[in-house]
Amino acid sequence: MKNLKLNIYLMRDDLLEQGKKEKKMIKLILLITFISNIIIAQSGGIKGIITANNQPLPGVNILFMETNYGGVTDADGNYSIKNIPSGDYSIRFSIVGYNSQTRDVEITANRIVEFNLEMIQQSIEMEEVRVVDSKIQTQDDTQTSLINLNPDQARVQPGAVTDVLRSLQSLPGVLAPNDFSSQLIVRGSGPDQNLMVMDDVEVFNPYRLYGVISMFNPESVSDINLITGGFPSRYGDRLSAVLDITNREGSTVKPVSGNLNASIVSANLLLEGRNPFSVPGSWLVSTRRTYYDLIVEPFVKETGLVEDNVSFPNFFDIQAKLSFIPFSGHKFLFNGVYSRDGVNVVSGDEREQPDSVSIFNESYNNLLSFAWHYTPHKNFFNKFIVSWYENSGDTDFDSKFLDPSLNRNDFEDAAPDTLAPYLVDIAFSSIFKFRKYSIEDRMNIFWGENYELEMGAGVDFMRTNLIIHFEVDPKLRAIINGNPNIRAVFDDIEDAKDYTRMKAYVHNNFMVSEKLYIQPGIRFDYYDILKKAYISPRISLAYSFDKLTTLRAVWGIYFQSIGYEKMRDRNILFDLSPKFTELLNAEKSFHYVLSIERWLTSEWRVKLEGYYKDFQNLITKRAVTGTGYYTEPVPGKDPRYSDSWTQPVTVSTDSLTNIPENNSFGEAYGFEFMLEKRNIAGFDRINGWISYALAKADRNEYNFWLPFQFDQLHTINVVLNYKLNHWLEFGMRFQYGSGFPITEAVGIKPRIIKIDTNGDMIPDTPVIATKGDTDEVVYDVDFGDLSNRFASRKPVYHRLDIRFSAEADYWNLDWIFYLDIINVYNRSNVIAYDYSVSPELILEREATTMFPIIPTFGFNLRF
Repeated sequence: MKNLKLNIYLMRDDLLEQGKKEKKMIKLILLITFISNIIIAQSGGIKGIITANNQPLPGVNILFMETNYGGVTDADGNYSIKNIPSGDYSIRFSIVGYNSQTRDVEITANRIVEFNLEMIQQSIEMEEVRVVDSKIQTQDDTQTSLINLNPDQARVQPGAVTDVLRSLQSLPGVLAPNDFSSQLIVRGSGPDQNLMVMDDVEVFNPYRLYGVISMFNPESVSDINLITGGFPSRYGDRLSAVLDITNREGSTVKPVSGNLNASIVSANLLLEGRNPFSVPGSWLVSTRRTYYDLIVEPFVKETGLVEDNVSFPNFFDIQAKLSFIPFSGHKFLFNGVYSRDGVNVVSGDEREQPDSVSIFNESYNNLLSFAWHYTPHKNFFNKFIVSWYENSGDTDFDSKFLDPSLNRNDFEDAAPDTLAPYLVDIAFSSIFKFRKYSIEDRMNIFWGENYELEMGAGVDFMRTNLIIHFEVDPKLRAIINGNPNIRAVFDDIEDAKDYTRMKAYVHNNFMVSEKLYIQPGIRFDYYDILKKAYISPRISLAYSFDKLTTLRAVWGIYFQSIGYEKMRDRNILFDLSPKFTELLNAEKSFHYVLSIERWLTSEWRVKLEGYYKDFQNLITKRAVTGTGYYTEPVPGKDPRYSDSWTQPVTVSTDSLTNIPENNSFGEAYGFEFMLEKRNIAGFDRINGWISYALAKADRNEYNFWLPFQFDQLHTINVVLNYKLNHWLEFGMRFQYGSGFPITEAVGIKPRIIKIDTNGDMIPDTPVIATKGDTDEVVYDVDFGDLSNRFASRKPVYHRLDIRFSAEADYWNLDWIFYLDIINVYNRSNVIAYDYSVSPELILEREATTMFPIIPTFGFNLRF
């Protein structure tokens, strides 16, 4: 009992002692809380978004100088730092690859200051050679022939008329068919052999105003990647090159911002901003319109240059991109494009030229796509894409033009009702609609150190409708039949096709050593239109001799299926009935590319690249044995009259059809040099490049070796931008190219036609054509046989374009005024020749030329 009382007394004493300690602890806590409340009551905070090129910049370090306060921006470029004692601070913003910036900020009690900042990229640290400019290829990237063009360059390049594709035509290995076209000729291949991708969606015929401009809006583009050869297994169904365009997401800095670019011929308006109602993400909408029909057309009509009933072509489009980030690791993107271009022209009765033409044309290029980007952790990225794309059009064409054997200068003042005997007629109507539904999934897995596995699969559901109907004057058919090297075939086509394309690919980037990276890959394609499947192995490597010098090489096999959607770029018609297509194989090419590049300084780069392309199973029109006619002059007689020629006799000759067959092969090889100055830090006055390409491209068709129609042996490009002072910039672009191949006329010959001699209304007897009721012979221009095709060359091409851009600040808005002059010294570059036969039976030739000197004035407004 005594022990129990003792224990109770001891427990009581312990509790009393513990209570005293707890009271002391409570008083200490209350004191700390009181002091903290006083401090917090006198503190504030700061938040904002850090961007670069109007895009959120994650990982920016934020430090309050001479304190321990700081933070870092998240994946969306946002930061928030709280509980900072009020007062004046110098805050430092820094991240590798960008110039560090220091700003003075006042922190006010009980207030969150909003402070946004745009970071400026920094020059390369040469000792590291870790190129921080996202447009610069890193040493572990094995892709050869990769050209990353800054969208700003597309906007300001002289002579490019703010067009993405035209700006690419000044790069090594890339040509234009002529001044009027934005199509790309890449390393000895035609436009139909280039894959065009916009926001992960393949697009067809991405040209507007008959090829003058493209569907890619430089104001909304964020990445322009052109691979001129040896592209990886991610891309397929093309033989030559890939252009991959990514449109940027809207800026999240403001609720609404934008810019307006307008010139004397077109306008381009872009609006963007962060999503309303605090929904994470952004929106961007852009629209363009040419107004040749609103401004240029009334002017030229007033001056009498064209008739009142001539209508100039017009073009309009609208594009939109919406992004939503509902929760971490997920992003949803919606893209849309609607575009229309058209023309309606009818020649006037009072025209001076003998020709007449009636053209009605409307075409549309529309796209909708949805993409889901899923990133559950840093080593895994998945992209799921669903898209709908449609390219359609309607054309009616009717014309009467002067017999090509005659000199049109002799008929300029002739009355229209007297011209009928001298005119030939051609008319056609066409309706086309190319529609594609696509589903694709791509997956990137980052495993191990510097290992990246990429794989993907997808299916395209294609539907193509094509209706073409020709009405051709017999006189024109006679001219064509008398010139077998003319490739015109006027056979009607009416076809609708539904087919699929299936694909799957995988490639993996391996780091063999610190200097050597290898990327093997393989691709599977199934072309339902051919009922055949193909396997395409590819491999590429990159070896860094040191931190400044990189060697790259690639080998690969590439296939391309037939399709009406590709024939528009090729400007050739085939009959794709199943009885013909199921006998075809896919066109095939082998690519061999070797390149070496070295950074001479932090901003000067030199690159050398050699390539060889082996083309097999190329598709051409089937040649069948046809009927031609031959006659000889009678010695001693006047060749102007029909009795001076022998009776025409029938001979066998090749006649082309619209039936496709794998009856051609070829090769393209060359060497390219490029010296480039990049203004990476943004402070240098000069940037641009000098390039030279030595190239050869040949084809074997119908057992004849001939140069590819856009074979250009020598090409030189000089592109320069120079900042004259803080507000004025000068740009220039000079291009020189040896002449494209051309088929020259070899002489003249009597026109031979067939007439009905037995009264059955069927022409059966060849005779020499004469003029009206006279005995005077009608002569045609003689282009020789197939061996003369592309045997001559056009004169060399050269052109200088310049641009002046002046920056200004009016009404607190950023303005740029520019003057762009195309073909400064007014060089007459030849696009073709018109031939005619004089009354003295002499072959005459007159050149048709490209752009003359063209000045354009405009402005760019950012708000």
